[in-house]
Amino acid sequence: MTSTSAQSTNVAFPSTEAGKMVTEGKMNTSLVMEDSPEVLHQRLGQLNQLRKSRHFCDVILQVGSSEIHAHRSVLACASPYFFELFTSDDDRKTAHEGRLMYKLSSGFERDSVERLVNYVYTGCMEVPDQLVKTVFIAARKLKMETVSRACGEHLVAHLTPESCLSVRAINGIASNAALVNRVDEYIQQVSDLVQVTRDALGIPKIQVSVIHRTHDEAAITGRALCNLVLEWVKKQMVEEDLHLDLMKEKKHMLYLNIDNSLHDCSDIQSGDLNDSDMVQDYKKMSRKLSQTNIKMRRKSTTPQPVKPRLMLYSRSISDKDDSEQDSDWKLIAYAQVSESSWVAVVTLKGSVTVMSVQQKMGSSSPTHTPISSRPASVEKVDYYTVIPHMSSPKCATGTGNLNGHLLVCGGYDRGECLRTVEDYNPEMNAWTIQPPMHQGRGRFDLTVLNGKAYAIGGCDGSKELSTVEVLEENAKKWSSVAPLPLARSNTGVCSLDGKVFCIGGWNGQYGIKQCDMYTPETDIWQTIASLHIGRYQAGVAAYKGMVYAIGGCDSWNCLNSVEVYDSRLDTWRFAAPMTTPRRGCGAEVFKGKLYVMGGSDGTHSLCTTEIYDLETNTWMPGPSMTTCRANVGVAVVNGKLYAVGGFSGKNFLNSIEYLDPATDEWTNFTPKPEVIRNGIDNYTKRSGYRNEENSQAVESDGTQGSDHEDAVEHEAVANGHHVAENGCNGLPNGVHSIATNGH
Repeated sequence: MTSTSAQSTNVAFPSTEAGKMVTEGKMNTSLVMEDSPEVLHQRLGQLNQLRKSRHFCDVILQVGSSEIHAHRSVLACASPYFFELFTSDDDRKTAHEGRLMYKLSSGFERDSVERLVNYVYTGCMEVPDQLVKTVFIAARKLKMETVSRACGEHLVAHLTPESCLSVRAINGIASNAALVNRVDEYIQQVSDLVQVTRDALGIPKIQVSVIHRTHDEAAITGRALCNLVLEWVKKQMVEEDLHLDLMKEKKHMLYLNIDNSLHDCSDIQSGDLNDSDMVQDYKKMSRKLSQTNIKMRRKSTTPQPVKPRLMLYSRSISDKDDSEQDSDWKLIAYAQVSESSWVAVVTLKGSVTVMSVQQKMGSSSPTHTPISSRPASVEKVDYYTVIPHMSSPKCATGTGNLNGHLLVCGGYDRGECLRTVEDYNPEMNAWTIQPPMHQGRGRFDLTVLNGKAYAIGGCDGSKELSTVEVLEENAKKWSSVAPLPLARSNTGVCSLDGKVFCIGGWNGQYGIKQCDMYTPETDIWQTIASLHIGRYQAGVAAYKGMVYAIGGCDSWNCLNSVEVYDSRLDTWRFAAPMTTPRRGCGAEVFKGKLYVMGGSDGTHSLCTTEIYDLETNTWMPGPSMTTCRANVGVAVVNGKLYAVGGFSGKNFLNSIEYLDPATDEWTNFTPKPEVIRNGIDNYTKRSGYRNEENSQAVESDGTQGSDHEDAVEHEAVANGHHVAENGCNGLPNGVHSIATNGH
C-alpha cells in the first residue's frame, strides 16, 4: 500500500490487486483517509478558539453572576448532566441574544466549571492543589466520571492530618466506597486526632455530657460510649426530626440508664433523686431552645430497629464490628482527650461531624426510663443468655412449631436451596440437627397439623416444585405425600380445621391466583376458589376461622392488600390493607391478634411489624424487630413469637429473635436453662448470690470459670445496688441481670 501525506492527513490508495472489487461487472475502489492525532488536536484547538471568540456559541452557562459561552453539542458529548439539561425543558432555561441560557445551581463555582469546559474542548487540564476539591465536586455533579475519579485519587493520595477531615466531608465522596475507606483508614491512623478535630474548619461539632454512677466510670470504654452517643444522636435526627443544625445549638446532657439506654436529662422528673441543680439548669436552657425552635417536634416515621440492650461493661458494644455500621451513621475514629472525655469523628446522616463526649459522675442513675413508672426489681442474679445462631445463614425457610420446638427446614443461602433441617429447644437454648429433607427446598412454606410438619412446594434451585414432604414428631426421616396440582414456589401455607391450605405462589413466570386444600385422611389436594390478585411471597395465616393472604408481590409491585378466605362459602374477600406494602413477610397469630413481621417493600428489608384488629378492621403498628428481615420465617413456640433468619438487605441471617409477650419487645436474650429448670429462687441459692438489704456488691461462690466469663461478654451486666426494671435489656418480664465490675 502506498501513502502520501498532506497536512498530516494520511491518504491511502489501494493497490491494483488488493483494492480490486467487482460489483456488477465494474471495478470498485475506495479512498481511505484518517486524520493524525496532530490534526485532531489542531481541530480541538480551533473549536476552542471559536468558543473563546463566541462564534457559533448557542448556550450560556450562568454560574453565579458569571457567564460561560459554549456549544451545546460539545458539552453534551462530554457530560451526561449537560445532555439531560439541554434536552429537558425547565425553568433554568431562558433566551438571551439568540442563545439559550442555563442557570446552574449554587453548588457550582465559576473557576471549576470554566476549567472543566476548557477540558472538554482541549482534552487537557491542570488543576492547582487548592482547587482539586472544588473541581472534584463540579465534575461529580456534571457526571464527568473520568475527571471526578482522577480528582478523588489525587485527594486521597495527598492526604494530610490537616486536610483529611475536609476531604472526608466533601459532598459526594461517600458514593465511592473505596475512596471513603482509604480516607477513614487514614483518619484512624492520625496520631493527634484531638488537635486535628480542634483545627477542623467548617466541620459541624456536637457536644454531649453523659451522667452515670461514679463507680461505673472505669468500666466504660471510650469506643462503647461514643457508639452509644452516636445511636442516641441518630434517634434524635431520625425519629425526632431534628436537623443537624439544631443538634449543634446546645451542649446535650444525657444520663445513662441502668438498661444502658441514653436519655436526655430534661426527661428527669422533678423531685427525682437525680434532679440536681445542674440538671435543673439544663432543663431550663432546653425549654428556652425548644420554644424558639418549632422544628423540635416528634416526627411520625417508620420506627427504626431497636438493638438489643447490651451493657457497656463487656466487649459486646465496645468491640462492635465496623463492617456492621451504617455508612451514614458511622464512628470513624475516636481519641481520649482527658481521663473523662473523648472526641470522635462520626458521620451523621452522611455528614462528617466531630462529636465531643464528656463523662460526668453522679451518685446514681435513674432506675427506669422516663416512660415507666414501675419500681425497679431488687433481683441480683445474672440468669439470662443469648440465643445461639442457626448452623448457617438462610432465608425463605420453612418454619413451624413441632412438639414445642422451633423447626427450621431448608431455605436459601444465595448459593443453593438447602435440604438441612434443625430445631431449637427453648428450654435447653440449643439447636439440634434433624433428618434432612429428600431434596433441596427453598422459597417454600411449612405448616404443622396434628403433630406433622408439611413442607410444601418451593424451588430446588433450578425449577419450581410440586412435591410435599412430611415429618412426624420423633421420626427419623421425611415421607412423601400427594404432590401439589401445580408446581410453585414462594407459596403461603397454613392449616385450618384439619386441612392444609396452599395459597398463591410463583410458577416461574408470574404470581398465581390458584389455591389448593389438602385433606390428610384422603391424601388428596383439591383446588379451591382463586385469589382476586395473583400473589407470591405473601404472608399466610389462619385466624378466627378464616385464611388470610397478606401482602406479597403481583409480579411487578409489592402489595399491601389483604384477602380473606371463607372455607364455608369457598370465597375470597378483601380486608383492610396494611399501611406498608411488603413481600416476604411473616404472618402468625399471637396473643389473639394477627401479626405481620418484616418483609421487603421492594427497596429495603423491613424491621417493622403490623397488628390486625378484626373488630375495627384496621392495622396498627407493632414493636419493631432488632434486625430487618425479608423472607423471614415465623412461628409461635411456648408463648413466644419467633422471627427466624431472613435477608437484612445486605446479608443472609443466621440469627433469631422473639417477641416477649410480657414486655412487648423483641429480643435475642433468653433465661438460662438452669433458671428455667430450677426457678429463680433455687438458681439464686445454687449460684451463691447473697440478697442483703443495702448491699453494695454481689458475691459469687467463686465457681465461675472461663466458660462463664466468655458468656458474660455477650450478656447485659448491671452493678450491685442498681438493677434493671422488668423487661429491660430486652429480656423477658421478671428477668434481670447483675454482676460485679470486672467480669
